[in-house]
Amino acid sequence: MSAALTRRLKQRGLLPSTRNKYEEILSAANTNDLIGWLNRKVHARTPLGTVLPARAAVKHYLISVHGYEEDELDRLLPKARGRSAAQRHALSPRQLAVYMAAADALPHEPARTILLLLPKTGMRISEITGLRKEHIVVRDGRIILEFRGKGDKLRQVPLPHAAAVTLDEHLRSVPHDSPWVFPTVRGAPISPHGVRVYTRKLAQEFDALDGLTPHVLRHTYATSLLRTGVDIKRLQMLMGHANIQTTQRYLHPSTEDLVDAVDRL
Repeated sequence: MSAALTRRLKQRGLLPSTRNKYEEILSAANTNDLIGWLNRKVHARTPLGTVLPARAAVKHYLISVHGYEEDELDRLLPKARGRSAAQRHALSPRQLAVYMAAADALPHEPARTILLLLPKTGMRISEITGLRKEHIVVRDGRIILEFRGKGDKLRQVPLPHAAAVTLDEHLRSVPHDSPWVFPTVRGAPISPHGVRVYTRKLAQEFDALDGLTPHVLRHTYATSLLRTGVDIKRLQMLMGHANIQTTQRYLHPSTEDLVDAVDRL
């Protein structure tokens, strides 16, 4: 990837996860005609959540590598149109029970602990794998994970008691001199890919977990909170969403919710 692009992305203060995402998009495009490639995506009604980062990646690349001006690209690049994002899907309570038992049985650390924590914290996979020990704070006897998340926004994630116990047990095995919460045997933090290997493994081994991803676990956290009556503003804060419209994608009843509602009649 171009050094000029990397330099621009760093100067813009973008997180490593965002920079990596843009570089992955440009690498996958594999074309010299990026404007044409982006036009084809827009005309194909690609989901908006895919078009937006693609447009941003192309724009940064053309400015840093080919010297385009921003106002010039605003005219040349297609407007970011696409299909609305699909409603978010989550594990049902029955699926979650299967998942927690399967994750707990994994012999591989630190992936096992991360997989146990994801549906209890709602963290993005890049956030939890990049946790440092300094991000763990205690206030009024409660453990809170405090870090900079997407968009460099301050994120505060209070841990439920069971999650706090899981994290504490894990930390006892982490080398004292490691700054990372989830280091590998080589000392570096586990990568998001290193966790996704096991979500794919569980999805293959258990029919009830078909389609399992770390993002599904994040959705499961949001849905679990909604079932307890958490209001949308608090949910937005807990999920780390900049826009409440993103949070509203989680506000759809599952089949189980509809059955429960009828059963209350």
